[in-house]
Amino acid sequence: MKNNLIVFITLLTLMGCSQAEQNRDNKNQTEENVQDKAKNLSFDDIPNEKTTYEVIEAKSIDENDALLVALETQLLKDQFEFVEKESGTSWSENDCTNNKIIQVKGDGIRSYRAVSKVKVGEDQKRPDFSLLVFAFEDEKLAEKNFISLETAVKSDHGFCNGKSPEVIVRNGNEVFYFTSSKEIFRPYIDQYSSFVQDYKVEENN
Repeated sequence: MKNNLIVFITLLTLMGCSQAEQNRDNKNQTEENVQDKAKNLSFDDIPNEKTTYEVIEAKSIDENDALLVALETQLLKDQFEFVEKESGTSWSENDCTNNKIIQVKGDGIRSYRAVSKVKVGEDQKRPDFSLLVFAFEDEKLAEKNFISLETAVKSDHGFCNGKSPEVIVRNGNEVFYFTSSKEIFRPYIDQYSSFVQDYKVEENN
């Protein structure tokens, strides 16, 4: 009886040690996975052999004319020229967090450019920015695609796609992507992207 008790205690001890070791291994593996996920890629790392691709389809729909008119009116007040440009049918953005390239394609892409009439700073440069508008069939789809694009824009601390400042916002079933030629012009894209994001048609009728 005594010998059986000793054997039983020994087995329990061995099982406890084995379980503790397995828990440590699982913990280490989890920490390694977290560390790997936390290793953000950079602009020069994409594409690579593990890069995946996501295609987002932008559809030509009735434009939010009231919003664009309001934005253009505000820009004119602020002494900016605002013109529509030939947009093309594709645009892409790297996502360093998920090692992915997102491609927006379709006839629902519009492009605009704004250039200030007033020179600023020691170099006397004219602030400028570009605006891309991606249209989708409904708000639910626009929100889904906005989340993917926002993750890409903000990845690598906002530098996954180079040093040019960029901001992305959504209003209704349209997504608005702002970018500028220089970091010193970031306040302008911050200002006008907030204007677009906060705009409500019913308040301006």
